[in-house]
Amino acid sequence: MNQEIELKFQIRESAIKSLSRFLQTQDLVEKHSLQLTNTYYDSADNLLRNHRSSLRIRGTCELGKSTEYEITVKSVGKALAGLHARQEYNVRLPNNRLDLSVLPSDVFGEGLDKDVLAKNLVAQFSTNFERKTWLINYNQSQVEVALDQGQILADKLMQPIIEVELELKTGYQLDLLLLALELSKFNLHLFSQSKAARGYRLLQGNHLSPIASLAADHISLTDILQFWQTNEEYALVYNNLSLYRETLCSVANNLKYVLPAAQNEYSSKINQVYCAWLKNLEYLCDVKTFAFSEINTQLKIYLLLMDK
Repeated sequence: MNQEIELKFQIRESAIKSLSRFLQTQDLVEKHSLQLTNTYYDSADNLLRNHRSSLRIRGTCELGKSTEYEITVKSVGKALAGLHARQEYNVRLPNNRLDLSVLPSDVFGEGLDKDVLAKNLVAQFSTNFERKTWLINYNQSQVEVALDQGQILADKLMQPIIEVELELKTGYQLDLLLLALELSKFNLHLFSQSKAARGYRLLQGNHLSPIASLAADHISLTDILQFWQTNEEYALVYNNLSLYRETLCSVANNLKYVLPAAQNEYSSKINQVYCAWLKNLEYLCDVKTFAFSEINTQLKIYLLLMDK
């Protein structure tokens, strides 16, 4: 398996054109426009989901070319404030038929027998979207920026997809985060939920749940980011301004104690951004406006830089 490292964002539709124009001005290696169809499989009792894995078959079609198919196994891995790191295994397929024989016997890890699993898998939900990609040379790295627009479909239910992903192809996680800082001006909101996680939740009718509060002792930057991101995504879905205001006030109160102990080469800049974020927080009156604001996204990315 290979490790996939990426940042996920939601984007406002009004910012898509300006983001696309900006990406065209970068050190561009290649650009593609693709149609992606994805079917996710699991057993009726969600054995894969319960083992923190996902399985999909993807069809990729580029204008003027025939559709190519691929089977992918992913582990959930780690996700923190939109930064995802997980193991991924991909194999080409001749068609869209589910075939686990092309996968290694241990691809699902301990506790899951591939041959037994193969007899119990059924299609659960699908995601269909247009993907535009820009592969960019950035500092000492190559980063693929992907803009996805489409739908998650589960039974007769639908959820829109409008998001941006930055995937590190070669190089350093630092460059991934620095590029994200440059893109934060395009109304991006860090997003912790994968398409698979949203598909399962849509299928099963599960709802997001906020975190009640931060633990009283030994609070870390990771704790703060997890609390902030979880509750911000909940507040966005349910437009809960009261919860959002309480969350950000708690984040602000805890950061003033945690930041002095988390010193690195970005400390001076993060203090400037933190002070500007506090000033903006005084005028918070709309969840989406603040969550998608440049200063809000910048502060989270700088905290990821300090937590790396």
